[in-house]
Amino acid sequence: MPARTSVAKRFEIFDHTVAHLGRRLLKVRAPEQMMTALRWGMDEMEKALAETPAGVRAKVACRSGCDFCCHVPVDVQAHEIFFAADHIQVNFSPRALNAVIASLKKHRTRFGAHTGDERATSRSPCALLKDGACTIYAGRPEACRSHHSSDAAVCAAYLADPTTDLAQAYIPALRARLFAVKMGLDEAIEAAGYDERSYDFGSALHEALTDSLCLTRWLRRQPAFGDACLAYAAGPG
Repeated sequence: MPARTSVAKRFEIFDHTVAHLGRRLLKVRAPEQMMTALRWGMDEMEKALAETPAGVRAKVACRSGCDFCCHVPVDVQAHEIFFAADHIQVNFSPRALNAVIASLKKHRTRFGAHTGDERATSRSPCALLKDGACTIYAGRPEACRSHHSSDAAVCAAYLADPTTDLAQAYIPALRARLFAVKMGLDEAIEAAGYDERSYDFGSALHEALTDSLCLTRWLRRQPAFGDACLAYAAGPG
Protein backbone atom coordinates (compact mmCIF):
# COMPACT_ATOMS: atom_id res chain seq x y z
CA MET A 1 0.00 0.00 0.00
CA PRO A 2 1.50 3.36 -0.97
CA ALA A 3 2.46 5.65 1.92
CA ARG A 4 1.30 8.72 0.06
CA THR A 5 -1.59 9.70 -2.17
CA SER A 6 -0.29 9.97 -5.74
CA VAL A 7 -0.16 13.32 -7.49
CA ALA A 8 -2.52 11.97 -10.15
CA LYS A 9 -5.06 10.98 -7.50
CA ARG A 10 -4.84 14.39 -5.83
CA PHE A 11 -5.54 16.15 -9.14
CA GLU A 12 -8.41 13.76 -9.83
CA ILE A 13 -10.02 14.62 -6.48
CA PHE A 14 -9.37 18.33 -6.94
CA ASP A 15 -10.78 18.45 -10.48
CA HIS A 16 -13.85 16.44 -9.46
CA THR A 17 -14.56 18.82 -6.58
CA VAL A 18 -14.11 21.99 -8.64
CA ALA A 19 -16.32 20.73 -11.47
CA HIS A 20 -19.18 19.40 -9.34
CA LEU A 21 -19.35 22.29 -6.89
CA GLY A 22 -18.99 24.74 -9.77
CA ARG A 23 -22.08 23.30 -11.46
CA ARG A 24 -24.02 23.51 -8.21
CA LEU A 25 -23.04 27.12 -7.65
CA LEU A 26 -24.36 28.08 -11.08
CA LYS A 27 -27.84 27.09 -9.89
CA VAL A 28 -27.76 29.07 -6.64
CA ARG A 29 -30.48 31.71 -6.43
CA ALA A 30 -31.23 31.69 -2.71
CA PRO A 31 -29.43 31.10 0.60
CA GLU A 32 -30.99 27.64 1.02
CA GLN A 33 -29.61 26.55 -2.35
CA MET A 34 -26.17 27.81 -1.37
CA MET A 35 -26.25 25.83 1.87
CA THR A 36 -27.23 22.72 -0.08
CA ALA A 37 -24.27 23.24 -2.40
CA LEU A 38 -21.89 23.78 0.51
CA ARG A 39 -23.25 20.73 2.29
CA TRP A 40 -22.34 18.67 -0.75
CA GLY A 41 -18.81 20.03 -0.49
CA MET A 42 -18.44 19.24 3.21
CA ASP A 43 -19.83 15.76 2.57
CA GLU A 44 -17.11 15.29 -0.06
CA MET A 45 -14.50 15.88 2.63
CA GLU A 46 -16.11 13.20 4.81
CA LYS A 47 -16.27 10.91 1.79
CA ALA A 48 -12.57 11.45 1.08
CA LEU A 49 -11.80 10.44 4.66
CA ALA A 50 -14.03 7.36 4.49
CA GLU A 51 -12.46 6.23 1.19
CA THR A 52 -8.90 6.57 2.45
CA PRO A 53 -7.33 3.09 2.82
CA ALA A 54 -8.02 1.55 6.22
CA GLY A 55 -4.31 1.21 6.96
CA VAL A 56 -3.88 4.96 6.62
CA ARG A 57 -6.96 5.80 8.68
CA ALA A 58 -5.70 3.49 11.41
CA LYS A 59 -2.84 5.94 12.01
CA VAL A 60 -5.24 8.66 13.17
CA ALA A 61 -4.83 9.31 16.90
CA CYS A 62 -7.69 11.86 17.12
CA ARG A 63 -10.44 10.71 19.49
CA SER A 64 -13.54 12.14 21.14
CA GLY A 65 -12.45 14.45 23.95
CA CYS A 66 -9.11 15.20 22.33
CA ASP A 67 -9.30 18.97 21.82
CA PHE A 68 -5.70 20.20 21.54
CA CYS A 69 -6.34 21.53 18.01
CA CYS A 70 -9.41 23.46 19.26
CA HIS A 71 -7.24 26.06 21.03
CA VAL A 72 -5.37 27.53 18.06
CA PRO A 73 -6.34 30.25 15.54
CA VAL A 74 -8.44 29.06 12.60
CA ASP A 75 -8.35 30.80 9.21
CA VAL A 76 -11.38 30.29 6.98
CA GLN A 77 -13.15 31.68 3.95
CA ALA A 78 -16.60 33.24 4.02
CA HIS A 79 -18.45 30.15 2.77
CA GLU A 80 -17.21 28.15 5.78
CA ILE A 81 -18.43 30.84 8.16
CA PHE A 82 -21.91 30.94 6.65
CA PHE A 83 -22.11 27.14 6.64
CA ALA A 84 -21.28 27.11 10.36
CA ALA A 85 -23.70 29.99 11.05
CA ASP A 86 -26.50 28.17 9.27
CA HIS A 87 -25.84 25.04 11.32
CA ILE A 88 -26.02 27.06 14.54
CA GLN A 89 -29.18 28.91 13.55
CA VAL A 90 -30.94 25.69 12.57
CA ASN A 91 -29.85 23.50 15.48
CA PHE A 92 -29.34 25.77 18.50
CA SER A 93 -32.06 26.94 20.87
CA PRO A 94 -32.43 30.71 21.33
CA ARG A 95 -30.68 30.43 24.69
CA ALA A 96 -27.79 28.41 23.26
CA LEU A 97 -27.51 30.83 20.33
CA ASN A 98 -27.24 33.81 22.68
CA ALA A 99 -24.58 32.01 24.72
CA VAL A 100 -22.51 31.29 21.60
CA ILE A 101 -22.79 34.88 20.43
CA ALA A 102 -21.57 36.06 23.85
CA SER A 103 -18.60 33.66 23.70
CA LEU A 104 -17.77 34.73 20.16
CA LYS A 105 -17.88 38.38 21.22
CA LYS A 106 -15.24 37.67 23.88
CA HIS A 107 -13.14 35.88 21.26
CA ARG A 108 -13.47 38.83 18.91
CA THR A 109 -12.26 41.21 21.62
CA ARG A 110 -9.17 39.04 22.18
CA PHE A 111 -8.55 38.78 18.45
CA GLY A 112 -8.77 42.53 18.01
CA ALA A 113 -6.10 43.07 20.64
CA HIS A 114 -3.53 40.87 18.83
CA THR A 115 -1.01 41.83 16.21
CA GLY A 116 -0.55 39.33 13.39
CA ASP A 117 2.44 37.68 15.07
CA GLU A 118 0.69 37.52 18.43
CA ARG A 119 -2.36 35.85 16.93
CA ALA A 120 -0.28 33.10 15.32
CA THR A 121 0.97 31.95 18.70
CA SER A 122 -2.14 32.73 20.76
CA ARG A 123 -3.87 29.90 22.57
CA SER A 124 -7.48 29.94 23.80
CA PRO A 125 -10.36 27.46 23.58
CA CYS A 126 -12.68 27.79 20.60
CA ALA A 127 -15.92 29.52 21.53
CA LEU A 128 -17.75 26.48 20.16
CA LEU A 129 -15.91 23.97 22.34
CA LYS A 130 -17.80 22.42 25.26
CA ASP A 131 -16.52 19.67 27.55
CA GLY A 132 -13.80 18.80 25.07
CA ALA A 133 -16.19 18.42 22.13
CA CYS A 134 -17.15 20.57 19.15
CA THR A 135 -20.74 21.77 19.44
CA ILE A 136 -21.03 22.32 15.67
CA TYR A 137 -19.24 19.17 14.51
CA ALA A 138 -21.45 18.72 11.44
CA GLY A 139 -20.99 22.40 10.57
CA ARG A 140 -17.27 22.74 11.36
CA PRO A 141 -14.89 24.48 8.92
CA GLU A 142 -12.69 22.79 6.34
CA ALA A 143 -9.52 23.30 8.39
CA CYS A 144 -11.05 21.33 11.25
CA ARG A 145 -12.23 18.56 8.92
CA SER A 146 -8.85 18.19 7.23
CA HIS A 147 -6.67 18.10 10.35
CA HIS A 148 -5.70 14.67 11.66
CA SER A 149 -2.78 13.70 13.84
CA SER A 150 -0.89 10.46 14.33
CA ASP A 151 0.32 11.46 17.80
CA ALA A 152 -1.77 13.34 20.38
CA ALA A 153 1.37 13.97 22.44
CA VAL A 154 2.75 16.14 19.62
CA CYS A 155 -0.53 18.10 19.54
CA ALA A 156 -0.33 18.63 23.29
CA ALA A 157 3.24 19.85 22.95
CA TYR A 158 2.24 22.23 20.15
CA LEU A 159 -0.56 23.65 22.30
CA ALA A 160 1.95 24.41 25.06
CA ASP A 161 4.78 25.52 22.76
CA PRO A 162 3.96 26.96 19.28
CA THR A 163 7.52 26.27 18.12
CA THR A 164 6.85 22.52 18.25
CA ASP A 165 6.97 20.91 14.80
CA LEU A 166 3.36 19.84 14.37
CA ALA A 167 4.08 18.53 10.87
CA GLN A 168 5.80 15.47 12.36
CA ALA A 169 2.36 14.21 13.40
CA TYR A 170 0.70 14.75 10.00
CA ILE A 171 -0.50 11.74 8.00
CA PRO A 172 0.59 12.60 4.42
CA ALA A 173 -1.63 10.19 2.50
CA LEU A 174 -4.75 11.32 4.37
CA ARG A 175 -3.84 14.99 4.45
CA ALA A 176 -3.26 15.01 0.69
CA ARG A 177 -6.72 13.62 -0.03
CA LEU A 178 -8.53 16.03 2.25
CA PHE A 179 -6.55 19.03 1.11
CA ALA A 180 -7.34 18.14 -2.52
CA VAL A 181 -11.04 18.43 -1.67
CA LYS A 182 -10.51 21.54 0.46
CA MET A 183 -8.57 23.33 -2.27
CA GLY A 184 -11.15 22.25 -4.83
CA LEU A 185 -13.99 23.75 -2.79
CA ASP A 186 -12.11 27.01 -2.30
CA GLU A 187 -11.20 27.17 -6.00
CA ALA A 188 -14.82 26.64 -7.12
CA ILE A 189 -16.06 29.36 -4.74
CA GLU A 190 -13.43 31.81 -5.94
CA ALA A 191 -14.02 30.96 -9.61
CA ALA A 192 -17.72 31.71 -9.11
CA GLY A 193 -16.81 35.22 -7.95
CA TYR A 194 -17.45 34.90 -4.22
CA ASP A 195 -15.33 36.53 -1.53
CA GLU A 196 -12.11 34.53 -1.19
CA ARG A 197 -10.47 36.53 1.60
CA SER A 198 -9.14 34.75 4.68
CA TYR A 199 -10.99 35.51 7.91
CA ASP A 200 -10.56 34.73 11.60
CA PHE A 201 -13.24 32.12 12.20
CA GLY A 202 -14.54 33.29 15.57
CA SER A 203 -14.61 36.98 14.72
CA ALA A 204 -16.35 36.57 11.39
CA LEU A 205 -18.78 34.02 12.79
CA HIS A 206 -19.81 36.54 15.46
CA GLU A 207 -20.52 39.06 12.71
CA ALA A 208 -22.44 36.53 10.62
CA LEU A 209 -24.68 35.68 13.57
CA THR A 210 -25.37 39.31 14.51
CA ASP A 211 -25.66 40.99 11.10
CA SER A 212 -27.87 39.34 8.46
CA LEU A 213 -26.54 41.73 5.80
CA CYS A 214 -23.23 39.81 5.79
CA LEU A 215 -24.86 36.91 3.95
CA THR A 216 -26.66 39.29 1.60
CA ARG A 217 -23.39 40.98 0.65
CA TRP A 218 -21.63 37.68 0.14
CA LEU A 219 -24.35 36.26 -2.10
CA ARG A 220 -24.02 39.44 -4.17
CA ARG A 221 -20.33 38.60 -4.51
CA GLN A 222 -19.20 41.46 -2.30
CA PRO A 223 -16.78 41.22 0.66
CA ALA A 224 -18.75 39.43 3.35
CA PHE A 225 -17.12 40.91 6.45
CA GLY A 226 -15.23 44.00 7.47
CA ASP A 227 -11.45 44.18 7.41
CA ALA A 228 -11.37 43.87 11.21
CA CYS A 229 -12.36 40.21 10.77
CA LEU A 230 -9.54 39.38 8.37
CA ALA A 231 -7.28 36.62 9.65
CA TYR A 232 -4.30 38.93 9.64
CA ALA A 233 -5.98 42.24 10.36
CA ALA A 234 -3.58 44.66 11.98
CA GLY A 235 -3.96 44.81 15.75
CA PRO A 236 -3.57 47.90 17.96
CA GLY A 237 -0.39 49.89 17.54
